[in-house]
Amino acid sequence: MKFERLMTGAAVAVAALCFGAAVAVAADRDQSREFLEVTGFDVAITSMQQGAMNGPSIAGSDPDAFGSEWVRLAEDVFEPDAMIEQTLDMMEAIMPQDLVEHGIEFYDTPLGVRLVEAENAAQTRDDQEQLAEGEMIVTRLAEENPARLEEFQRMNEAIGGAESSVKAIVEIQVRYLMAAMDAGAADIQFSEAELREILEEQVPRLRETVEASSVLSAAAVYKDFSDEEIVAYREALEDPDMQQVYEILNGIQFQVMGDRYETLASRLAELSPQTDI
Repeated sequence: MKFERLMTGAAVAVAALCFGAAVAVAADRDQSREFLEVTGFDVAITSMQQGAMNGPSIAGSDPDAFGSEWVRLAEDVFEPDAMIEQTLDMMEAIMPQDLVEHGIEFYDTPLGVRLVEAENAAQTRDDQEQLAEGEMIVTRLAEENPARLEEFQRMNEAIGGAESSVKAIVEIQVRYLMAAMDAGAADIQFSEAELREILEEQVPRLRETVEASSVLSAAAVYKDFSDEEIVAYREALEDPDMQQVYEILNGIQFQVMGDRYETLASRLAELSPQTDI
């Protein structure tokens, strides 16, 4: 299950998607844990730690300013087991049991197992290396098999698309930078409204980057799958129930990420030497 895409107040925002979640049967914790493993969503969550240790480029900060102290702080804030438990708490609160079962049903098939293996491997791979490989594949496909590229674009649209990714990135940046300013760890001072206006100016370019990178990434991740398998996956992702699954889990993933980056920013003052971001 591939996730590339924060919502503040996700418990409220996503609950509204769940057919009026008050009448839905909530996800069972044991089966939710099984869901995480079967779909690979556990890897998507825990891999955030490595991304944070490499530096929160998504939030515009540079870990080199703090060296190894940054790594220790990121390891603490992005502790994998704690993130998984938060994910399970949110799933229990807002994800209906029938959607959990739907996700397991598809990803526990032979094709689903292979897809998750490929997607889990991609989560731990160097991003630039993967994108470089994807660029070579896309260049070839543009001449030999453009229909496959269209399938990748439709897959991305089915699971949220560039628009939701961009909104998530902006929200994470706002939460991170506001927390950093409150902690006295930033050499900028803006109101939230001013900060949002500045970040919104970056949205068109950011959207183009997200759209391009999603296709490049897909080309590399799914290189060993046949055209027929890609079509089958795209059709599964376009199923209304699966779209609900991804809509909810995208919200959960970026709520967890946003909470962690906000906490990390609030603790920057603990690091020495004190350095402006």
